[in-house]
Amino acid sequence: MGKIDTSAAGIEKCSAVDEALNLVYSYIQETYSPNEVEMICNELTGIAKRDDFRRNKTARSKHSYQQVQDTLSKINEKQSIRKNKGVYYTPNDVVRFILINSIKASYGKLKASNISNMSLDAIPYRSFCCNKTIFDPTCGAGEYLLTALELKIDLLKKKTKITKRLVREVFFTIFGNDVNAESIIITELRLLLYIMKSCGVENCCGLGNIMSRHFTSLDFIADESSFDERYHIVVGNPPYVEDSKAGLELNKKYGNIYANILLNAAKRLEKNGSIGFIIPLSYVSTPRMKKLRDELGVLVSEQYILSFADRPDCLFDSVHQKLCILIGKDRKSEKAIFTGNYKYWYKQERCNLFTDIKMVKNKYGNADFIPKLGTEQDINIYKKITNKRKMQSVYAISREGCESVYLNRREAFWMKAYREKVDDPEYKVFSFKTPIEADFCYCLINSTLFWWYWIGVSDCWHVSKDLNGFIVPRQIDMSGSTELAHNLRQKLEDTKVYVGTKQTQYEYKHRACLEEIWAIDAFINAAYGLTEAESNYIKNFAIRYRTSGGIDVDENN
Repeated sequence: MGKIDTSAAGIEKCSAVDEALNLVYSYIQETYSPNEVEMICNELTGIAKRDDFRRNKTARSKHSYQQVQDTLSKINEKQSIRKNKGVYYTPNDVVRFILINSIKASYGKLKASNISNMSLDAIPYRSFCCNKTIFDPTCGAGEYLLTALELKIDLLKKKTKITKRLVREVFFTIFGNDVNAESIIITELRLLLYIMKSCGVENCCGLGNIMSRHFTSLDFIADESSFDERYHIVVGNPPYVEDSKAGLELNKKYGNIYANILLNAAKRLEKNGSIGFIIPLSYVSTPRMKKLRDELGVLVSEQYILSFADRPDCLFDSVHQKLCILIGKDRKSEKAIFTGNYKYWYKQERCNLFTDIKMVKNKYGNADFIPKLGTEQDINIYKKITNKRKMQSVYAISREGCESVYLNRREAFWMKAYREKVDDPEYKVFSFKTPIEADFCYCLINSTLFWWYWIGVSDCWHVSKDLNGFIVPRQIDMSGSTELAHNLRQKLEDTKVYVGTKQTQYEYKHRACLEEIWAIDAFINAAYGLTEAESNYIKNFAIRYRTSGGIDVDENN
């Protein structure tokens, strides 16, 4: 460990480090005595391998500790190269959720029923604080490592008196790496600032030397052989970059380099260790990630996977990205996958996002995806609509004929299928010999049940493989579907809005057709044998977000 290029080539002139050092130096001059400033500057010099920041004049405006930390946390996001490399800041609520559950997992304390419990009271404090090692292989500005340090110090303060020896013991458990040398320096500055604030300047001496041995600036993929240590907990937010754009010589290709980082992280675990990462939704929803799912399942056989939408709100502040949170544990037992529903929320609901999470043991993963199921009710409904012994694929009922249904291959909150001809390659065409068959297909695809299934198994954007698994009963009474189809078609015509764009002349407002769609739901849900409770659950699934009704819409009416 400890290989960081702090040369002019490694650290750009007028770089983020310059800005960070100037900010920190101004802050300590405003906050601490001259003797304390001198002690801190010795640590800063050891971290940055330079002392020219001492020549800078103190800024006129004072900064609080939290303002300094907030600025440092995002200082590297200003660099266009980091955005091009798919690197973004992870909000602290996400970081704390991942870290605390990874800690619980490392002690065998994590269960589907307690994933929302953010208490560490059941964890042996001395073991965690002074022995459990935590590593972030793509640490950026160090949000995960700073939070890990905060958790350890806060827990120690509740149990015992903080001493210089204890602070050093804690620091010996913190490890980080980032391909960007500036990020490592910024991370070390942030950790030092925290100890100054929480434990006193007198407990900071020598921490720079410890960090210099525990932090590296290497490529966690290309330089994999340089990492030979093992850790109890590995966490992070890897870059999301397609293989073709990464500019790396990859021994194994999975489509996106986050996969390589996940696997390398799992390989660095101590026995019974745990990982915690935020990654793209593709991990659970695309066939090309099957190889990753299979290989990672061998390394961390117990996995907890939560899936999050990018609208109306998103986990990240700076970019819309559909995401998964993955907590995995190295356990020598049969593979066990626990999942939650695809989660939507409004910005006003963010504070409660992690407070009442429902998860369920999920045995329904296949070659293409792991379905996003979160309750036993989800499991029961999923079984009913994927029972191939009693039913046949949607594709199987589509034959040659002049009666057609046109399905948009890109969806969001509503399935958009039409009976009128749509001359666009983005639409999938289903053809039938009789109008009633086409009307039934039209009702089926526009139903909430199909949308719920599609959300559960897809990338929540494209419609492709999802149609293969949606099964239609072999014997079904289609009478009534023509009237239902007519009513929806008429309401869509009545509520359409002229937009006159290159893509389309009119915008159809499915959310203005709830009465007609719910009538279709009653028909379709009955055909699949859903109970009244199951039917109501499907009808109201995520309804406040589908209708943009706001946080006050009742989902149980």
